[in-house]
Amino acid sequence: MRRRLFVAAILTASLTSACGGEGSEEPDPDPSRSRRADQAEPLFHCGRRASAQNPAFSPDGRSLLFTVFEDGYNAGAAALRVLPLTGDGGTTGAAPRTLLDERDKAAVNLPGSSWNPSGEVAFASDRAGGGRDEVWVLRPGGRPTRVTEHEGPSGYLEPSFSPDGEWIVFQESVEREGSGDGAELGSLWKVRRDGSRATKLVDGPATRTDNRQPNWSPKGDRLVFQRREEDGDDWALYVMNADGSGSRRLTRDAGEHTDPSWSPDGRSVVFSSTAGGLELPQIFVIPADGSGAPVRVTRNPDTYDGAPSWSPDGRWIAFESHEGGEDRPSSLWRIPAPRT
Repeated sequence: MRRRLFVAAILTASLTSACGGEGSEEPDPDPSRSRRADQAEPLFHCGRRASAQNPAFSPDGRSLLFTVFEDGYNAGAAALRVLPLTGDGGTTGAAPRTLLDERDKAAVNLPGSSWNPSGEVAFASDRAGGGRDEVWVLRPGGRPTRVTEHEGPSGYLEPSFSPDGEWIVFQESVEREGSGDGAELGSLWKVRRDGSRATKLVDGPATRTDNRQPNWSPKGDRLVFQRREEDGDDWALYVMNADGSGSRRLTRDAGEHTDPSWSPDGRSVVFSSTAGGLELPQIFVIPADGSGAPVRVTRNPDTYDGAPSWSPDGRWIAFESHEGGEDRPSSLWRIPAPRT
């Protein structure tokens, strides 16, 4: 749901020893976490305090990128891992591979379009120092390449690749002046893969809105994102053209509608929501043209289900899930996708 500015705490423990690196726990889920009544299946859990979040399928569907937070949900240092998958989207039994693990730094990917066709992943990190998050890209087995560089207190977060891999859209988070609760007014930008031609698409402070989690459509012509009005409590989903024009609201009901990403055919959007007055968010799907009502996908009232991503073959939706409040560590699950 709501994403924070990820400024890592200085930690002495290694993420690899805590969760999912080579030589640590196997990726098989905790035996107590069996298939749920709603047909969701476990993919991976960390155990202890570490939290597995933000699943994102590779373009061929054979890998699942995710973020591991060392100190619980959205807390502490964070590493990037890749879980190998079988042809039908299940786990292979192999341990996740480590893409980036810098102990005292936070590297965080976005669920949805985190990969480009050449196999690079986009992520946000404070690894350059100065307390600011920037956008980076990383080819598995390579070294991170910096995309953005800026001054000031804002953070550049939640990067998403265009389908051709030439552009990245991201969120700029800016705290409201004089705000004591850390509330933000987020803007949306796009930039070329090489860091050139940065363009602001949505100005959060000017419109007095908080805009987050932009995700590129499969055809590259549209973006979906979440928005909250200044001093409002509800999050709504919006769709706009890739140049920032033609913004329209997708969800109408009250609640927190967050974490949107696209179906592989571009006809639907999957997201996390408290629609209908749910106490804990569940996964929903809605037509991208706004022609229908949201359809509930997960049905487990005891868990917080969020950060969904659709598999490239259209068969599965991966998501993060944990019991109770936001302080609980998440594990990764999948559920059959509805017909679109």
